[in-house]
Amino acid sequence: MKKMDFTTGKPKVCVSLMAKDYSDLIAQAKELNQSIADIVEWRVDYYPEAKEAEKVIETLIDLRECLADKTLLFTFRTLDEGGEQAIGLNDYKKLYLAVAQSKKVDLMDIELSYAEFLGRQFVQEIKNQEIQVIISHHDFDKTPDDATLIFKIGVMNQFGADVGKLATMPQSLEDVLRMLGLITKARGFSQLPLAVMSMGEVGKISRVSGELIGSVLTFGAVGEASAPGQIPLDQLVECMNALKLS
Repeated sequence: MKKMDFTTGKPKVCVSLMAKDYSDLIAQAKELNQSIADIVEWRVDYYPEAKEAEKVIETLIDLRECLADKTLLFTFRTLDEGGEQAIGLNDYKKLYLAVAQSKKVDLMDIELSYAEFLGRQFVQEIKNQEIQVIISHHDFDKTPDDATLIFKIGVMNQFGADVGKLATMPQSLEDVLRMLGLITKARGFSQLPLAVMSMGEVGKISRVSGELIGSVLTFGAVGEASAPGQIPLDQLVECMNALKLS
C-alpha cells in the first residue's frame, strides 16, 4: 500500500486506464508504469465485467503487479457523472468493499452522491483497510454557485475524505475564474485537501495551475482523455514545471 501525501509538494498527476479488453488493459498498465505520472487510475466502469467483484479483483492482482511503481486509484465513474455504466447502490457498495478488502489499491474514488446514500460507515470501512479516499463530485452541465460548491466540500470533509474533488463544466470564462479562486474561499470553512478543475477547452488553465491555486491533484491524458479538456501528460507536466513557484 502506498500512502500519498497530498499536503506538501506540487500537485500530484494522475492518468487513467480505460481499456475494455484485458490484454489491452495490461499492456496500457505496463506503459503507464513507465510514465511520469504519480498516480494511475483504473476507470473500472470501462471494463465489461466491472460489476463482477471476483473478476475485478482477479484483474487488479495483475494490474497491481504491472503498476508496482505507481499509486493505484480505483474508480467506478457512474453514468450520471460522466462514466460508462450505471450501477445500483448495493452493487456499488459490494464492489467497493470487496476491492478495499483485497488490499490491491491505494486510493478509491467515491462519488459524493453515493457516499451520502451509503453513509459515513461505508467510507470508514474502506479507510479501515488503510486505503485513502477521494470523495468526488462532477457536473458536466454547469458550474454551480460558490456557496453550493463550498457546501459540498463541507459534506466531503464530514464523510472523512482524504481529498475532495470537484470537476465542473464552465459556461463562461467567469466560471473558470471562480473555480480558480474556490479553494481560497473554501479555506475559511475547511482545510480538506482539494482537487478542483474546470473542464473543457476554456478550463485547461485549471489543470496546470494547481500549485498556484492550491489544488492537490490533476489529471493528464495518455492517448484517450477521460474527461473534456485533459492535456496530454507530457505537455501537462511541462506546463506545471514552467509555472512552478520558486
